[in-house]
Amino acid sequence: MATIHPTSIIEGDVELADDVVVGPYCTLQGSVRIGAGTKLMANCHVYGLTCMGEGNVLWPGTVLGGPPQDINFDHDQEAPGLMIGDRNIFREGSTAHRGKTEEPTRIGNDNYFMTNSHVGHDTVMGSNIQLATGAMLGGHCIVDDRVIVGGGTTLHQFCRIGEGAMLGGAVGASLDVPPWFLLTTINTCSSLNLIGMRRSGMSDEAIASRKWVFRTLYRERRSVKGALEVLRTRADDPVVAEYIEFIDSSDRGICWGPKRNHARG
Repeated sequence: MATIHPTSIIEGDVELADDVVVGPYCTLQGSVRIGAGTKLMANCHVYGLTCMGEGNVLWPGTVLGGPPQDINFDHDQEAPGLMIGDRNIFREGSTAHRGKTEEPTRIGNDNYFMTNSHVGHDTVMGSNIQLATGAMLGGHCIVDDRVIVGGGTTLHQFCRIGEGAMLGGAVGASLDVPPWFLLTTINTCSSLNLIGMRRSGMSDEAIASRKWVFRTLYRERRSVKGALEVLRTRADDPVVAEYIEFIDSSDRGICWGPKRNHARG
């Protein structure tokens, strides 16, 4: 059976795998499912509908599955909930809210949430993502795999961050950040995450293609529309095709480049 400290409170339709450890002063309330090897260290709070996979670690002060911060949302409504994968680490004070529309908030595998980081309702996160202290994701964001979000950095609602992008500390984005780009000031990408690309095992050819995409978008004084026309001349390159799809599907538009004015076209 799960190990539950006597000071903790379990209420509702809660299911715990046999080796789950619930430390002192935790609250599990509602339709909560927690997978094998997960540990709630102390003073953690999980509300339903929340489904958590295996091997997760919740440090003191973690709150998962709380209702969206929307004054019109019925706080007694559990669905559509929060879905969390495996081996995620939630450090002190981190929070993730359940969805409020048709789909749950989703968090993948092997993510690291540092102190006081926040995941807003209806956000979809991939795997191997790091949120540094105080990083905040607004509702409905999409964060792809291998993204790093610096301390105190914020994402506006409905933003998308492409795979491998790195967002510096104390900045923000209200526009989409393309894959493997480096956000250094608000809504401005000044470079590529070259260290991350090399660490990922990416080939020299793929890195060269991403450098060409960055130059085409930001170094040759083209509008986004004009740059897209150039990118389409190399659409047979899967790396370039990835950026074409990302830009075409962007509702908010992509971040600006260095020394680029704020006009987009």
